[in-house]
Amino acid sequence: CVCVCARARARTSQEQPAAAPTPVLVPMSEGDDVLARWSDGLLYLGNVKRVDGVKQCCLVRFEDNSEFWVLRKDIHSCYHPQCHIPPIEPEVDSNTWICRQCVFAVATKRGGALKRGRFARLMQMMKQKLPYQLSTLDWDPQHLTNQQQCYCYCAGPGEWNLKMLQCSSCGQWFHEACTQCLTKPLLYGDRFYEFQCSACTNGPETIQRLPMSWVDLAHLVLYHLSLCCKRKYFDFDHEILSFTNENWDSLLLGTLSDTPRQDRCHNLLNALNSHKDRFVSGKEIKKKKCLFGLQVRAPPPLSSDLSPPVSLPCQRKAAEPETRKSKRRIIETQVSAFVTSKTQSKESGYKPLFLQLKTSAVSALK
Repeated sequence: CVCVCARARARTSQEQPAAAPTPVLVPMSEGDDVLARWSDGLLYLGNVKRVDGVKQCCLVRFEDNSEFWVLRKDIHSCYHPQCHIPPIEPEVDSNTWICRQCVFAVATKRGGALKRGRFARLMQMMKQKLPYQLSTLDWDPQHLTNQQQCYCYCAGPGEWNLKMLQCSSCGQWFHEACTQCLTKPLLYGDRFYEFQCSACTNGPETIQRLPMSWVDLAHLVLYHLSLCCKRKYFDFDHEILSFTNENWDSLLLGTLSDTPRQDRCHNLLNALNSHKDRFVSGKEIKKKKCLFGLQVRAPPPLSSDLSPPVSLPCQRKAAEPETRKSKRRIIETQVSAFVTSKTQSKESGYKPLFLQLKTSAVSALK
């Protein structure tokens, strides 16, 4: 059991920090059990295999035996409540302070963070101030990535095309798992939202669905399927149309949502066949004419986009959707759910089940 959070516990009941403190990196050693923040905004249990003091990163082996280099700023130690000094009593006062790290560990979820309960309220309050200065980040010309790999309320890594929302006020990107305003899970590459973060509103997030055309919908579905299934071409009837119909209500299509089921086929097929700049048909490459793919594997552009599409993958190997695995969530409901002892896992016969990114695309929104 590794305990580091105790030092952050002391504060007066009236104290409210005026500025975000500079984080102190706790020394790491090979063999340490740690929590590493992934690009989806969630924390996963791993073991440090190597430490690079020059580049300030560690090679972490996760429970599915995958290994990735993780920046030190995204690595955190954990503790059992009974190991805390002093121990955390079950009847703790409801006004007792809980550190930001623990609140985010409990509240962040795939599909969107908790909206009700104590941890949801604490998270909402903490999100009104970012733990870093936006002005210190160095962005690329398209404002998609920054050199510091610092995004969202959690200051963790991220990939803008993998279920993240961009604030229309500050321009920062936020993980789906850290937002509390979503009513439905995001698709990969779905940027058709007008979103404002809690730091900009100084309160709850605001979000509004932007209008989409049939071309945008076809593009979004193909892009989502290409990341889920790691293929370029998809059968129109059995994959494209099937996925669209099964997730119709979750797509939040506005005026398009009233389209009768029997008319969706014609509209989607017409969009795919009439926009050669975006889509390629199987008959053009001597394959079945019912197959369709993207000319460039990039998310659908917004009407406000002035830059050319970004072809993906275009990042380092460890960040590519094809190599990055979706890991089992360690923290689900309580801080006391941390499992940091390999001995305990073996003795209890614990065998983790890991979710793979290559899951059924049809069930991706469920």
